[in-house]
Amino acid sequence: MNISTIFFDLGKVLLDYDFNLAAYRVAQRSHLNPEKILEGIYPPEMIAAYEAGKIDCASFFTQTKELTGFEGTWEELHELWTDIFTPINEHIQLARQLAQYYPLALISNISEAHVRQVEATFDFFPIFRKLFYSCRVGHIKPYPEIYEHALGEMKADRFEALFIDDREDNILTAAKMGWQTIHLRPDVNLRLALQSYELKGV
Repeated sequence: MNISTIFFDLGKVLLDYDFNLAAYRVAQRSHLNPEKILEGIYPPEMIAAYEAGKIDCASFFTQTKELTGFEGTWEELHELWTDIFTPINEHIQLARQLAQYYPLALISNISEAHVRQVEATFDFFPIFRKLFYSCRVGHIKPYPEIYEHALGEMKADRFEALFIDDREDNILTAAKMGWQTIHLRPDVNLRLALQSYELKGV
């Protein structure tokens, strides 16, 4: 199968993240322990609305401050909550190699606060032609609208598009739409999976 455009997810594909770090930091200035914070203090619709850009950062962290009893400003909470990312260097290097031969793009469910954090911290974003962040596109995976938007903006052929994501539900939507996919489970070697498509650069 010929591949002409490659789309990457961000979290758990290029950047690892650990909400335990955020929960521990917040708990030091809260009436909740880290376990309680991680159990789910948010209504699911609140997270979806935030990642779709329907709630701004000030509103989200003001609500988070109330839900956790955080003893500080929402701006301080914002800083503690967002510094949770570490690079997956091997995968970033693979993306850099692929970018020499193919147009790359990101499709990520991510909040505006995390966009600002990762773009200020890591230097690999310029290798991507376009960045489809859910909070700016207004749609989230696994719904097809964000995939259709990305295809249109990249002028990509869906049957020649390859999508790499760690979540099965996100992969299933892309596959149903005709995309080629790599479900990046913990036991999958990304380099070998890419080589199975006989791609240049890997």
